[in-house]
Amino acid sequence: MNKVFGYARVSTVDQNLDTQIDTLQKFGCDEIFQDKLSGVHISRPALDELLSKLREGDTVVVARFFRLGRSRDHLISLISQFAQRGIHFRALDLGVDSSTPAGKMVLQIFAALAEYDRESILEKTRAGQLLAKAKGKHIGRPSGIDPEKFKKVKKALEKGLSVSETVNLTGISMSSVKRYRKQIQK
Repeated sequence: MNKVFGYARVSTVDQNLDTQIDTLQKFGCDEIFQDKLSGVHISRPALDELLSKLREGDTVVVARFFRLGRSRDHLISLISQFAQRGIHFRALDLGVDSSTPAGKMVLQIFAALAEYDRESILEKTRAGQLLAKAKGKHIGRPSGIDPEKFKKVKKALEKGLSVSETVNLTGISMSSVKRYRKQIQK
């Protein structure tokens, strides 16, 4: 038998879940899960428990749309997962119901806007990187060559020591010795 699960969250311990709980109880949820912590927290025990209990045909109900996910992208991701798993979603404050054609359309619009936003940010980032590169600025991780360590590695390798012998002798990390060796062999 399909179940209706409610989910409520407030951002701080001081805030009250009562209005969300009351709305979800009036809706007729079989079970209500509650989290009292910031949306940026990655681990939300009640949401994790809810997600583990969901089966195809079940419904997830929230009193307020943006209380489900920790960010817009997380919210869209959860709703997409629900759709893929055959789980219905309802947001009572917006009247969104994924089991109706209108509800599906609204959720698809949200997903499309989120994707547009991500693409727009990536495009701006790429343009900024290309502009910086054209101006001769270094993009990415600094070269990280320590002249003193480089000299030690060069001396050890010139004496015919292996990479692991150089690491043991100098105390310089394996990855640095290998990186310096590549520089020397150029």
